[in-house]
Amino acid sequence: MNTELKVVMFTDQVGSTSNMARRTPAEVKKIAREQDELTTSVVRQCRGRIINDTGDGHIIEFNACSDAVRCGAIIQQRVKERNEARTDTLLKFELHIGIDFGEAVVLPDGNLRANTANLAARVCSECPPGEVYFTEKVSKELHPREARSDKVRAFKLKGVNAKVDIYRLVEWLGQVEAVLNPFIWRDGIKQAEDFFDRDNEQRTLRAFLQGRQNCQIVGPRRMGKTSLLRQLERIASDWDRHAVIAYLDLQDARCSTLSGWLGRASRQLGWSEIAANLSEFADGIEAMVSRGSHPVLCMDEFEKMASRRDQFTSDFFLNLRSCGQQGLSIVTVSQKPLSELTDRGDPSSPFYNTFPVLRLGPFSEADASDFVTAHRFGVPPFTEDEKRAILDYAKGHPLALQVACFRVLEAKENGRGLVAAMQEAADEMKATLPDGWRA
Repeated sequence: MNTELKVVMFTDQVGSTSNMARRTPAEVKKIAREQDELTTSVVRQCRGRIINDTGDGHIIEFNACSDAVRCGAIIQQRVKERNEARTDTLLKFELHIGIDFGEAVVLPDGNLRANTANLAARVCSECPPGEVYFTEKVSKELHPREARSDKVRAFKLKGVNAKVDIYRLVEWLGQVEAVLNPFIWRDGIKQAEDFFDRDNEQRTLRAFLQGRQNCQIVGPRRMGKTSLLRQLERIASDWDRHAVIAYLDLQDARCSTLSGWLGRASRQLGWSEIAANLSEFADGIEAMVSRGSHPVLCMDEFEKMASRRDQFTSDFFLNLRSCGQQGLSIVTVSQKPLSELTDRGDPSSPFYNTFPVLRLGPFSEADASDFVTAHRFGVPPFTEDEKRAILDYAKGHPLALQVACFRVLEAKENGRGLVAAMQEAADEMKATLPDGWRA
């Protein structure tokens, strides 16, 4: 175990206990997820590391006081902007933030043992909503051109003998790293904060999974099928606390053979031993279900598996059907319905018959408009002319919206015109989908 100088930040949601009593369970989970996503994003930007999630907040470490204070300032600004965009007060939240600096013992698992962490927690408890409080040691490490701070007063903190001088951040003067263009996604969206809408489809998936049923997501290329499956991977445990999710990209070379697929599926389901054959896989599923778990198998690019019939035979699909009858749920993604990926006379056809179809198409006009007008921290809003050009061009197509928004934002920042930006968007879409993408 090493002793190192560390900066420790505590964040804590204001009035979380009383708010929890007034919010529905779904609202509690939604706010907790948004708080976690917001904090994680800013901590990454400010070179920090989240040590622990306390349920109502986070314990975070930094190597520099300036990074920690900058992180606190950005978090509070983002929380403020988030709340301003909400009309329902129950969906708003505020944070206390406290920071201290000193020696800490770094444990083998990466956690810290230190008075610094305890003091940061005490400082956090004294911090008013929306503020950033820190100790005098932190204040002395800040350059006057980085931050302006004021001494609040000396506090008698619980568990600390002497009074502690606490300072508040008045204004962050240092550089805040520019927010990068958020419209970068050209394949499946992997960050929850960038996933948009598909509320109706999520409700449908939730209904099927809560009933331990299967589902097939079907739609044209680049319509957001993988993004929806990734979103399911992230939030299925919110819908069903017993759910255990295994995401398999069937384009992965490790899924091209039966043995490789069994290995990936076993690991994704958290098994200590890899299933060597279909019988052992069925035994593993049965064991999970008997323990009260709900295994959910998400299989992306299902066409790849359907085309490898030398590896994935009728016995494989019939075994999966049997596992489904035990309690396994399967969600697939493909461009065509599963019934079109095999001959009707194929002995494995009963497998496909258990999958209701969830078709994925373009966003509605209202949802596309919301996508373009949504507030994104640090990103300048689109003008009315820009919105109109983007929406008229994309016609609700998710990838076309991403591409057009990306090109228009880049043009704004580089001094190019709207016409040039839209031409660049058209060129990119043609290169990405040369066979066309408009319905």
